[in-house]
Amino acid sequence: MSRPSPSRTRATYRSCIQACVATLVGSLVSGPVAVALVEATHPQPRWAGPETFARSFHPFQVVPYAGGLLLVFGLSSLLASLHALALRRDRARATLALLFGAVFAAFVCLNYALQTSYVPSLARGYQPADAPLVDALSMSNPKSLAWALELWGWGFAGLATWLLASVFDGTPIERATRAAFVANGLFSVAGTLCAVLEPGWALTRLGLVAFTLWNVLFASMAALALVAMRRRLLRLDALPEAALQAASPGHGAPGGGLIASTIGSPPLLERPLAQPRPRTHVVPGGGV
Repeated sequence: MSRPSPSRTRATYRSCIQACVATLVGSLVSGPVAVALVEATHPQPRWAGPETFARSFHPFQVVPYAGGLLLVFGLSSLLASLHALALRRDRARATLALLFGAVFAAFVCLNYALQTSYVPSLARGYQPADAPLVDALSMSNPKSLAWALELWGWGFAGLATWLLASVFDGTPIERATRAAFVANGLFSVAGTLCAVLEPGWALTRLGLVAFTLWNVLFASMAALALVAMRRRLLRLDALPEAALQAASPGHGAPGGGLIASTIGSPPLLERPLAQPRPRTHVVPGGGV
């Protein structure tokens, strides 16, 4: 396996930073702020059936789901970038996190595609024959299939952040980021379990409070990751050119370079293994 060069590590840090920004923007335009804006302008009444939903539908109601697609893209990019930064000893966990992230993206993207295209189409041209589809797919219905996709998807996302938390270590800001990634995993999995034990809980008062708290936690997690990766990039850019050349693959000792411990976790390059000394055997007569 080739060792990461400084330029590759720098590019990965930048990818992490961009993914964090996309995640933060996505959480803003899809979270409580966007939901409150919809409720203030074109609210949906409490679920009373598909016909009531269709009469109250307005295109502006899809804004949180459109923002959710940006959120899914940003988090998926962040998971992929963190997988690239994982140490070899954590590579199995990081790969499993990437698989969980793929399940999350599939579930949630499917749900948001339905909410931004198929459900509005059903609402605009509503016919009584469409009632079972609206009932099953509208997120205004707290017991719909859409909520199962949503909460199971974010449960898998929580598992992914939990597994990738070990990428952050060393400085106080990285330890705080690691704790936020673990907390997001616990909170997300708990939300999924609540959906299994009590279908429809997401639109109860307790569920809405949990939704708001989780959004604050999620935005904090992304912001902490942004600061941590920005600081790693600044430390890498501050290294002298000679140190960067010495840390490049193939420079110096066979099979490796030096450790740049100032970069953070993981190190820029891992320390090469010591080369074994050749064994000598003494044979009768003084030969070697």
